[in-house]
This record gives sequence, C-alpha cells and structure tokens, in this order.
Amino acid sequence: MNFDLNQWYSEKIDEDAIFDYKGRVEDEDVTEILSAIERILKDRNESPKLFKKIFNVLIELVQNLHHHGEVPSDFDVSYDKFGILILRDEGTQYRICAGNFIKIDGLRLIRDRIDQINTLSSTETQSLYRIILGNDQFSGKGGGGLGMVDIARKSGNNMEYQFFEYNPSFLFLAIDVII
Repeated sequence: MNFDLNQWYSEKIDEDAIFDYKGRVEDEDVTEILSAIERILKDRNESPKLFKKIFNVLIELVQNLHHHGEVPSDFDVSYDKFGILILRDEGTQYRICAGNFIKIDGLRLIRDRIDQINTLSSTETQSLYRIILGNDQFSGKGGGGLGMVDIARKSGNNMEYQFFEYNPSFLFLAIDVII
C-alpha cells in the first residue's frame, strides 16, 4: 500500500482551502456538507452566476461520493460510505477536489468516461447531456451516467483526475474541477 490518504489530504488543504471534509457521506452528511458550503459562498458574496456554477458542481460531486464511494475492508471506519471534499479559492478560480475509494475493476470504465467527456466541446457536452437525459437507462446504483457530463457542462472545464492504488482491490479516485 503506497498511497497515504492522510498525506494526500493534508497537501490538498493548504492555505487556499476554504472548506474541507473527510469522512462519512450518508444522506444527512450530504445535507450538512452542502449547507456549510452554501453559507461559505454566501458569506464571500460571490456573484449569483458563480455561486450557482460552484454549487451545482459541488452537488454533483457530493452525490457521486454518496452513491459511488465504497470503503475497503482494511480502511478503519465504521461506516459504508466515505469521501473527501475540498473547496479551494485559488485567486482567479475555485478548485473543487473530491475523492473516494472505488473497486479496481471500475478503473477502466471511469477513466474512459472522464477521458471521453474531456475531449468534447461544450456543444458536444450539451448534446451528450440531452441524449443521456432522454435514454431512461440507469446503472445498478441508480444513475444514468449523467453526473460527470453535468460536471463538465456546468464547470465549462475538463476534469482532472488521478487514481492511487490503495490495496490490491481498491483505488482512491481524486477528481479536481476548476471553476
């Protein structure tokens, strides 16, 4: 196990971080996380347009953590859903960092999906969004593949991502979105 989650987390929450969360991501946690971020953005008097962009991307990322995050059996927590969310103010832009564990067999699907979305123009992203919205197909976890497309559509930027091997069965997926 080469990946040190605590070290990665510590590096991400430098002086630019205006919000950070590491822990359980159940329904009540999602509500608390989003409420806290909403308060922070309102206190910062962000423009309504920027506020909406940031908040909509955060909703998608938190929902991804909630619906798709898993916990390896050797990760010492007593809950089933774990995630990390960090909001950073980098001066001229905001960076949202989200991370969760995934089973290693999901690597190709997620990597290919993000790579595909990252190659699309904004017009193509919009078209793909409409196609998925109208296809009425859902995954085993209830999603239709819309979340990642919606993140790209709302942020207007590519998603940056990294996979870190946690153990032979699990990876830690870290996604950064710039707004």
